[in-house]
Amino acid sequence: MTKPQLKRWYSSRDSTSTTKASIVLVGAGWWSQGWHLPHLHRNEEVTIAAIVDSSPNPTSNLNPNLESLTTLADRYNCPIFHSLTELLENEIGRSMDGALVCTPHATHYAIGVELIQEAKRRYEEDEKNYKPLSVLMEKPMTTDVDEAIQLHELLMERKKADGDSTDDQRIGGGIGCFLVNHSANFRPQARAAHELIQTGKLGDIRHVTAFFASPLSWIFDDPSNVGWNEKHGSMLGNGFAWGQQSHILSWIYHVAGVENLVPSKVFCHMTKSAKTGADVSHAATVICSNGATFSLSGTSLLPGNAHSDPPVGKRIEIKIFGTKGAVIYRGDDRDPSSGKLEWLRGDDEDEMGAVEVQCPDLGFEFEDLDQDGNGPASLQCFIDSCLGLDYYVGADCLTGLRSVQTIEAMYRSHVSGNCESILDTTEGS
Repeated sequence: MTKPQLKRWYSSRDSTSTTKASIVLVGAGWWSQGWHLPHLHRNEEVTIAAIVDSSPNPTSNLNPNLESLTTLADRYNCPIFHSLTELLENEIGRSMDGALVCTPHATHYAIGVELIQEAKRRYEEDEKNYKPLSVLMEKPMTTDVDEAIQLHELLMERKKADGDSTDDQRIGGGIGCFLVNHSANFRPQARAAHELIQTGKLGDIRHVTAFFASPLSWIFDDPSNVGWNEKHGSMLGNGFAWGQQSHILSWIYHVAGVENLVPSKVFCHMTKSAKTGADVSHAATVICSNGATFSLSGTSLLPGNAHSDPPVGKRIEIKIFGTKGAVIYRGDDRDPSSGKLEWLRGDDEDEMGAVEVQCPDLGFEFEDLDQDGNGPASLQCFIDSCLGLDYYVGADCLTGLRSVQTIEAMYRSHVSGNCESILDTTEGS
């Protein structure tokens, strides 16, 4: 069944409404100050309702000049809170339209649960007139499989209770959306590739190969970058897999369809930084429950710096093969002219092997790292949900879960030296 991608949870607003989305930013670190806050501030459809961070003076080795919460409050004309609990005890938190979560990976679960419970509370207090709450969670969704499973189960709670067969993520009936900020998934090229597969143009997906190289050794070789390199909680390792490979995995699972590729076994070997012990490259084989396979490799050893001036681009190559055709997408994510999305046809004898370029005017684009403008399409879809408008589901909770399951199994396999199994807990979701 084709998975519906446009959603509208409620229709009290329309595209001509002058009402602004009230959005709270949770986490005021490097990415929030460099990207999220400026993007939201420039958007005329958004009000930054509050900023939440546990530290009055956020710090980051990636930007030593971060501003204090007091300065941010003045700059963006909004109140500050030092915990999500404190926010939700205030009317601002209880009436916000959406929360954008940009905190360390290991904190995502607890924050996600607290927001889900707030959405559920609103619905249970007034099912007819409740105010939905939308969430945009930074990637990876979590770094713990059990936590990712629990988030997904919370999202599916009302659906299972009602016997609802639709793809519905309104927790307890009371959430607008739960998206993971994999910006590449929301690009027109990802939408076009997803549509090809969902409409049967490739037939049954049988094999995927994917390569991802990032010029980020300067992050993973620096011992002071604790959040990127050190293990936390149940993590068996930290580094490139959690920090970067989640992008390409999420793209594959979204484009190919989470129902078509359900990972069941993983074998992986990693190489580590001599300075930090973080993983900096890996080679993995993933076997899916339907027998499909994919080969996954990645490294941070590409020379250069993704955030220098000028930046060095990440190199990506993804090939998806089905029984009726293939999709190939590859290039340098800082150079749109370096590649394109290609559909290799095998569905028509007269067109056998013909190559049709999809989105020919766009070339190759992956992550949206532009600091100018109003932000990536993933952010715009989140804002649309906050406004009650249709939005594209480029990375939902199940897509996030599949990525977490795969990466966690990669670490387990590296530690054990064996092929590791993944238990599918989402059957019937």
